[in-house]
Amino acid sequence: MRTQTPLALFLSFLVVPSLGLQMSRVVPRMVSSAPEVRRSLEAALVDKRRVDEVVGQFAYSGCLVVGGREYSGQGAVKRGLCRLLYDHEGFARGTAEVDGDDALHLTVVGGSEVAFRLKLKRDDDDFLESVVAEPANEAAMRWLEAPLLLQGEEEEEEQQQREALSAGDAAGGDDDVDIVPEEKKRRKRPKWETDDGRVRQKIWQRENAFAEGDRFLLEKMEITEDRVIAVIDATVWRLYEKKLSAWASSVGVKLEAVVAPGNEDEKTMDNLLFLLDELARVDPLRRSEPVLAIGGGVLTDTAGFACALWRRGIPWCRLPTTLLGMVDASVGIKVAVNYHRKNGVGHFFSPMHTFIDSSFLKTLTSADVKSGCGEIMKAALIHDADLFDLMERSGLDLIKSNFAPEAHPAANVVVQKSVDAMLECIGPDLWEEALLRPMDFGHSFSRTLEASEDFQLRHGEAVAIDCVMSTMIANVLGLVSNEDADRVLNLYAKLDLPCSIAGVTADTYKRATKEITVHRDGILRAPLPRGIGACAFVDSFTDDTIDQAFAKLQTFMTANPHTEWDASRSFNSNGPAAEEVLVTAGAEEEVLVTAGTSDLQQVKQHDQHNKNLDRLVLGLGATTTTTTTTTQTVH
Repeated sequence: MRTQTPLALFLSFLVVPSLGLQMSRVVPRMVSSAPEVRRSLEAALVDKRRVDEVVGQFAYSGCLVVGGREYSGQGAVKRGLCRLLYDHEGFARGTAEVDGDDALHLTVVGGSEVAFRLKLKRDDDDFLESVVAEPANEAAMRWLEAPLLLQGEEEEEEQQQREALSAGDAAGGDDDVDIVPEEKKRRKRPKWETDDGRVRQKIWQRENAFAEGDRFLLEKMEITEDRVIAVIDATVWRLYEKKLSAWASSVGVKLEAVVAPGNEDEKTMDNLLFLLDELARVDPLRRSEPVLAIGGGVLTDTAGFACALWRRGIPWCRLPTTLLGMVDASVGIKVAVNYHRKNGVGHFFSPMHTFIDSSFLKTLTSADVKSGCGEIMKAALIHDADLFDLMERSGLDLIKSNFAPEAHPAANVVVQKSVDAMLECIGPDLWEEALLRPMDFGHSFSRTLEASEDFQLRHGEAVAIDCVMSTMIANVLGLVSNEDADRVLNLYAKLDLPCSIAGVTADTYKRATKEITVHRDGILRAPLPRGIGACAFVDSFTDDTIDQAFAKLQTFMTANPHTEWDASRSFNSNGPAAEEVLVTAGAEEEVLVTAGTSDLQQVKQHDQHNKNLDRLVLGLGATTTTTTTTTQTVH
């Protein structure tokens, strides 16, 4: 028989029930008297990291009730407390005062003074069993009852759209298309935020966020250290290194830049492992130093996944720099890399904030702008007829101006309406538990098209082709009239968007239908347009339906041959259709970008760990040497 040590005997003595010395909690916690709760609240109002001390005064299964919404369990309680204490426009400070044995008076000062009475209920161990926050003034009532609308009145949105309409008239747009017809009921805009049950993501539209002296990003990300950790797309770094560095200097922080490739063929496990190595190197604070991902959708997807994995999840924010990233990847919380299949390994992991800064769009190639238009057309066809009308009127001018807000007043409206559509459709189901999803429109066939080495399509291009074929199927099924089908085809031709690419046949779509049915759990659940701007779901369609739809599409493409792209339009092409555009990188320099070529031509030079580069050859052979950045090698 094993002899127990004195320490083991002592511990066993403590937990013998007959002696009345049973331990209810191993780790001591603060008693949750009203004065102690007040002290913790006031500390949290000064330093948000201290909110955990308030949470620690709740029972493990305790709950917080704010405006009728119950947050149960300590993780949820923390989310509720953060909302109660900090989620106020212009939050500046707050105070807490004892109001009897079981109540506190909480005042939060921002744009207005918001007051609550906190009713405390303690359990037998004197921990908080529940806290109910009741409004104590009119401002608190308004805060609790605030509708899910963007800040600002609906009239402002209508005025913006009418300005866009006027600009379209001045530019010689089609007079028979109205952006906001008088007889249409105005659409209420969703609040620009999402809540996945763990993180409340806020989405901000901020022009020129990296202007010297602008502290907006630092304030929203709540940066308390003297550095900003940023994972940056290599192309963005090439174009904007001077601007980003100047901004960091002007606001008194060091820019800790990790430069990584952002092409679709570099959305790989190797790139993910590189980013994990870099997160280990820069070692961000566990909860209070969010990583900022700056780049296109590939970069933000990969960086977000790295943040999800590092230390089981660290906070992150994203700033998409492409049109596609702004209109499509600025709402959802999916992060992934390609492994055995597109997005084969990934997770759901919400950023804290998404920042939309249209000033980056002026350096996009025309091909990338049109790729973004594929996603805009998706939202227009399936959800927002007004957006379709706007693209019909102003889309060509917007493409020519790279959606620059200063060049065309409709630019911001199109981005706003595209984000609104995503928020309305996917915001309520961020975890994709429901399988009837309108924003899966454009993704029934595009997965197969995009994965094929034969076509080498950008994501938005594949979505555009999918949308037009799905519209023709809807036309065959009687969901879309011949008149509306013609409007869609003619708009594609006008905007030079692809209706197909050489090599795609009706059999391609038949195979893609089978593949997506497996992906959707054995039922097709294809979202199709019902007219323009509404959605219907179809569980199956026949091969004959596909043949009829493709025949109609071929007839149109024969009359409009530029709508059937050839291989020279693919992203890896160096053929005659590869375009050269002169773009301006801020005010500092002009850079020649060739669409269709690889973004990176890199020279590998090992550091002491034989992993990181010291030199990076970018674009057309221009060499950039950095001392505060780490770059990834493409193998």
